[in-house]
Amino acid sequence: MKEVTARTFNRITVDGDTSPNDMVLLMANGAAGNETLTQGSADLAVFERAVEAVMREFAKEIARDGEGATKLVEVVVEGAESEEKAATLARAVAGSSLFKAAVYGEDANWGRVINAMGYSGASFDPGDVELWFGPVKVFADGEPVAHDAKEANATLAGEEVTVTARLKEGEASATAWGCDLTEEYVRINGSYRT
Repeated sequence: MKEVTARTFNRITVDGDTSPNDMVLLMANGAAGNETLTQGSADLAVFERAVEAVMREFAKEIARDGEGATKLVEVVVEGAESEEKAATLARAVAGSSLFKAAVYGEDANWGRVINAMGYSGASFDPGDVELWFGPVKVFADGEPVAHDAKEANATLAGEEVTVTARLKEGEASATAWGCDLTEEYVRINGSYRT
């Protein structure tokens, strides 16, 4: 549960704040009458994959349902030297207010992605990053690459947006999820009263 939570619920962000009410529970009451799973059980790996798949979908729905959100944003970091580093970079991008606002404005702004990666605390060489908005490569070898801006911006028009950063360090990858930042978010949270 702890490992799966780290790869799912702990990789989502709406606004960077954590609610004191956030929690994840997994309970079993034995009512199904199945054989108890132990470390040696043949079905343990199947069960673990199923739990992770369900938790990933729930985590994505939380991000998709953020206050005022119109888009689910998936940030994938590939080719990192460790999963922890990839997760740090992905979470920084998914949580960046400037990036989230650019997604809402349907502006494939590579600078906001590289900026968030830069302040993440994880070291990387920008010269070794390829950056993609959907299928459109917008940045490589430390500089923007020639691309059709309208095509890149169009990748942000749907309800689901994917941004991929490919490093040249190793084989590890991680994904984080967030949402866009809209005027509705400000209205909802500005109207909140205690």
